[in-house]
Amino acid sequence: MQTTSVQISNKALLVINLLNNAIAKSPTGVSFLSIKNYESGKNDTKTIVGKIADYVINIGASYEKAKLKDIETLQNLDLVTMAQAGKFKSALTLLEQARTELVNAFIKPDENRSAGQINAYTQIAPGLKVHNENGFLYIYGYKLSENVIRKGERKPTNSKDLTIAKDELRKLLRTNKFTQFSIEVGNTLKAVGTTIEL
Repeated sequence: MQTTSVQISNKALLVINLLNNAIAKSPTGVSFLSIKNYESGKNDTKTIVGKIADYVINIGASYEKAKLKDIETLQNLDLVTMAQAGKFKSALTLLEQARTELVNAFIKPDENRSAGQINAYTQIAPGLKVHNENGFLYIYGYKLSENVIRKGERKPTNSKDLTIAKDELRKLLRTNKFTQFSIEVGNTLKAVGTTIEL
């Protein structure tokens, strides 16, 4: 069996050590992350560019549990009544198709992750990984709070009707609150109890 060695840049090593030191200072482990002045669209592919906000993220939240709840929510949604009440802009037939596709995606997710993608990161803790080349910290977790400092601009999108219907349904789901942040870390990383502050 052939093994490939993972190359880690000096910048990535600095971030990895910074994170490990911050986590080590928290006797109870880290569950929450406080991110200050995060600008969306700068290092990520978010649809809103230039928005600046402070966030509190629960990196200990279980996506799998949220996914199971969302499958149940989607299966029990009374789309007819909600559509008649004007809760959706999309047509009922599209909403039904969107619901089916969302449930199927939760039950059988796309697992096209190559070994190269996996080897590109060093996993620090659940929800925290560092890109081995550029040293960016990737944070994935449940968004508990968002304090908007500056509103950004929405990127123009040419979404298909089915995608728009899916987005309408996603707004009702717990998994929609799970988000990923990409941060270039400086020296502003500290652990306060169970929270890391960036």
